[in-house]
Amino acid sequence: MKDKTLTSYSIEDAKALMQTLSQPAFRGEQLFSWLHKGATVDEMTNLSKELREKLKEVPFGGVEIAKRLVSQKDGTIKYLFKLEDGNIVEGVLVHYNYGNTICISTQVGCNMGCAFCASTLEGCVRNLTAGEMLYEILAVERETPKSENAARAITNVVMMGSGEPLDNYENTITFLKLVSHPKGINISPRNISLSTCGIPSKIIRLIEEAPHVTLSISLHAPFDGLRSELMPINRVYPIADVLSAAK
Repeated sequence: MKDKTLTSYSIEDAKALMQTLSQPAFRGEQLFSWLHKGATVDEMTNLSKELREKLKEVPFGGVEIAKRLVSQKDGTIKYLFKLEDGNIVEGVLVHYNYGNTICISTQVGCNMGCAFCASTLEGCVRNLTAGEMLYEILAVERETPKSENAARAITNVVMMGSGEPLDNYENTITFLKLVSHPKGINISPRNISLSTCGIPSKIIRLIEEAPHVTLSISLHAPFDGLRSELMPINRVYPIADVLSAAK
């Protein structure tokens, strides 16, 4: 758990932390449940004040909504999320007749250099932690009305914001485990889409580690020459290699 932020903790991590604090294991489950409600430590009211003060000594890794832009046409909401270090990432909430889909970012900036994308202009500043990705969702979940008898307001997730998810592979996998955990927000992997420029070795790993997530390839051109102009990664991983891994 060294260097891991609290929002990135698995339920096993939370129980282990409570053990180090001489607390029973069920406190770890309570902590995990609160985290998956998007709560701050101060909001965890079934934990003692003394315990909450000890939890504040662990880096948190939260996300807050800095700005909202609402479409007058269809109610789509663009969010600016502020991270604890002051960096900003974007997200979008789209309303469909089958539910609400949130698009999240996985990195501050991006290293892929695609000609059509503003996110890559300054390169990749840093990776988002699994907890920061999760809290993008939870920040919006907390303010979005849900249908009667619905478990949650957010029903679908697309990883198509700033950043290349497979360039932040380990945190992406941890996030997918957290967001689909039955004792957490419990979004089915089948309702999650991951969009990638195409890194074949990571796509093949994804098959083993996140088999039910929907894979989307950001292609943008059908021919290697044109795609290489638009997307420099194609010079390393041409279309045939990407599609072979995807298949």
